[in-house]
Amino acid sequence: MRKIILLFLVVLNIACSQARQIDSGERYQAEAAPLTTQADCIVDEEWLNLDYDHKVDYINSDIPTDFFLLVYSNSPSFCDYQKKRGNLNNVRFQCSSPNEFGWVIHGLWGESKSAYINDFRKEHPRFCQGDLEALSLETLKPYLCMSPGTSLLQGEWEKHGSCDFNTAQEYFGKTQELYERFNIPPANLDAKNAVQWVKNNNAELKDKRLHVTKHEFGICFTTNFKPISCPKKSH
Repeated sequence: MRKIILLFLVVLNIACSQARQIDSGERYQAEAAPLTTQADCIVDEEWLNLDYDHKVDYINSDIPTDFFLLVYSNSPSFCDYQKKRGNLNNVRFQCSSPNEFGWVIHGLWGESKSAYINDFRKEHPRFCQGDLEALSLETLKPYLCMSPGTSLLQGEWEKHGSCDFNTAQEYFGKTQELYERFNIPPANLDAKNAVQWVKNNNAELKDKRLHVTKHEFGICFTTNFKPISCPKKSH
């Protein structure tokens, strides 16, 4: 009888262990699985903010671009913030549509090295062509699954793209090309851990210093779009 009980306990322990492993594996897959991808992203005009033109805040048209910074933003964190502000109606496509975005592109920025090192945010190239007309919705639509917002795309073109590119299509096309070049981290990682994931899963970034803030990270490039280490901040 004792042997039967011991055998039952051994079998029960093995079964429980296997169940824990399966449960753990399922949780990991759920966390690491990609959310909305380029292939299954749905764009419906009913979800889009059609009032997306931008006003100029300040113009820095005489500052040269020393390097480029491709900035990724965590969409779940962004949407949580917008919800707290009661601003979800202006970001319906990103935060309230059936799409579920993870790490998305905030923008491709032409940067001044000295301004970056010293964190002088108002000394980078900006609004180099002044106040531009709003782009057509048809121009923006192909890039909404990369940067999920009409206002976001319009602003990035006027503030940053216009300083280094002749047309919005050239700017968005280059941004999309860089976006598709790298493996993107799971959405549940914070920025610091996302940086480590990116370095571990993209061979050409393994030894590069990446840009990182609380909810964003970025990859730096030469003006010919070769990945480089981001300049080291002075503080």
